[in-house]
Amino acid sequence: MINLKKTTLGVLTIMVGMSTTSAAQSYKVKPGDSFWRISEKHGITLESLLEENKANGKTIIYPGQVLEIPKKDKKPSASRGITSREKISTDKKAEPQKTQVYGEYLNWFDEVEQLIPRGAEFKATDFYTGKSFMVKRTVGSNHADCETLTLKDTDIMKEIWGGFSWVRRPAIVEYKGRKIACSITAMPHAGNEGAAGGAYTKWRSGGYGAGTNFDYVKGNGMDGHFDIHFVGSTRHMDGKADSEHQKMIKIAAGILK
Repeated sequence: MINLKKTTLGVLTIMVGMSTTSAAQSYKVKPGDSFWRISEKHGITLESLLEENKANGKTIIYPGQVLEIPKKDKKPSASRGITSREKISTDKKAEPQKTQVYGEYLNWFDEVEQLIPRGAEFKATDFYTGKSFMVKRTVGSNHADCETLTLKDTDIMKEIWGGFSWVRRPAIVEYKGRKIACSITAMPHAGNEGAAGGAYTKWRSGGYGAGTNFDYVKGNGMDGHFDIHFVGSTRHMDGKADSEHQKMIKIAAGILK
């Protein structure tokens, strides 16, 4: 007699989630466009736009050029083929996520120096804390030499840096509706609060000694100006770009994390 053994097969439950990413769409560059402005227009990150087009922060685009715009990932569709006895919760509300604001990645010599002229007053926002203070560009050609507008603005700056400091921090400046990535140090130098701006003075902050007084905004609690760097801007002392400033600018533009 042949004994037949009864074999029981367990039920294999498979949960299939469908998630699709739409193909990229084409976009023709318009006059005044930049990678940042295009990413903002389409609601995507600057990083994803650069990656899609095999570009980087130094890539130049021209009107009429065609770029590929990556689409956002679609939310997963409802799962199908669910035979599990476990209850699947689908009504839990997602936690709201904070959206980080990035600045345009613009070259100092090609665009920013003309966009923000000497005498312009604008807002500077620290990238990490979100704290803002008002600034005036007074002098500087290699980069923007600036001064805070009021004592309150200086106090906010010192609160961010923990006092006057040469530490580079990523920031965003806002001027006439534009938000531009930059890097700021909070160390005033080459000025004398007690002397007339632009005049000869025997003493200047930061060990600069006698010379032209680069302190034009009075009553703000600082002697002289501080530095704001943008893409491609350079140091006064040697005409070279400061690598740490350039790194901070990329962070403020969303290119680096």
